[in-house]
Amino acid sequence: MVALAVCLVLVATVVMASLPISHLGTAANDATAVAAISASPSPSESPSDSPSPSPQASPSAPATTQPRVGTPIPGSAFLAYTVRAGDTLSRIANAFGLSITTLYWANSINVPDPQLVKIGQIMKIPPMDGLVIATQAGATVESVADKYGIDTQQLIDANSLSDTALVAGELLLVPGADTPPLPVKQASVPVTNWLGKLIWPAYKHYRITQVFGCTGWYGEPRWGKCRHFHDGLDIGGPTGVPVFAAAAGTVIYAGWRKRGTDGAAGGIVVWISHGGGTLYTTYNHLSGVTVKIGQKVSAGQRVGSIGATGAAVGSHLHFEVWVCYPWSGGNISCARNPLLYTSPKRAAPPPAPAPTS
Repeated sequence: MVALAVCLVLVATVVMASLPISHLGTAANDATAVAAISASPSPSESPSDSPSPSPQASPSAPATTQPRVGTPIPGSAFLAYTVRAGDTLSRIANAFGLSITTLYWANSINVPDPQLVKIGQIMKIPPMDGLVIATQAGATVESVADKYGIDTQQLIDANSLSDTALVAGELLLVPGADTPPLPVKQASVPVTNWLGKLIWPAYKHYRITQVFGCTGWYGEPRWGKCRHFHDGLDIGGPTGVPVFAAAAGTVIYAGWRKRGTDGAAGGIVVWISHGGGTLYTTYNHLSGVTVKIGQKVSAGQRVGSIGATGAAVGSHLHFEVWVCYPWSGGNISCARNPLLYTSPKRAAPPPAPAPTS
C-alpha cells in the first residue's frame, strides 16, 4: 500500500509539470508595469542613489532692451523721440542709423552741449543723414536746392513734401550736405578773486562823499529795500585831478553817455573790462578822458580827470565796480561795493609825465 501511494504521487508530479503556466496578472498590474518601465532611466542617463530634486521653475530670460522708436510728426518727415534713462547722443544716433553730427545739428538749439541730453527731452530725428536747416523767409524749394547743389526732387523726397511752399522757420533736411563738426566745450577760464586788489582810482584824494548802498539823496533810484540807492562810491576832488585804471584791462567805452538809462547820467565816462567777463569798473562825471575805446590799459594808468559832468552835484569821481557788463538788463543787480575791492591804502602811483613834443 505504501509503495502504491508513492507511485501515485510521482505520477501526479509529472503530469503537473507538463501543463502550460497560466499568468494571473490583472490589467492594473500591467499598467503598473508599463509605468515602471517608463519611469526607469534611459540608457543615456546615469542612475543615482540620491533623491531626485523637487521640480523648480526655470529661470526667466533677461529682459530685452526696449527698442528706440520715434513718433511721426504730422506733416513732416521727421520723427519725435523722447530721451530716456541711459541715452546719449551717440546711442540715439546709432539706434536710428544716423551720424552723431546729423542728429546734433538737427537739435542744437535744445542740446547746446553734445555731451548732455536730458531724460524726457524731445529730439527731432531726421529721416537720413544730412544737414538740417531752418528755412528763411522767402526761401523756396528751388532756392534751397540750388544753394546746396542738389536736385529739387531729391529735396522734396527726403522731406516728404506734399506742398512745395515753404514756411519760414520750417525744418528741412538737405540730404548728403556736409554737417559741421561737434562744438568743442571750451575750458573754463579761472576767475580772479579781485577782492581787495584794485588800485584807488583818484590821485591823492581819499575823501568819500557818498558810500555804496542806501542813501537819503532824492536823486538816486529805488532799489530793493532802499528808497534811494547809490550804486558806486563818490570820491571828492577838484576838477582836473587824475583818475587811474583800478586794474589792467581794455577800455570798452570812453566819452559821453548820450542815450538810454544805462549810466547816461554819468556824463563823461570810461568803462573798463578786466577780462573774463567777471569784473568791470566805470569812472563817471569826468571832465575829460585820456584813453579811447579798445585801448589796453595797465593798472594805475591815467584814464581821465575828475569833473562834474552829467547828473553830478559838485566835482567828484563816481567809481563803480561790476561783476557783469555794466547796466546789463538796465538794472544794478551786478553792482558791488567798491570798498570791498579797493581802499585809500591802495593808492595809485604818481601819474606819468605828459609826453613832450
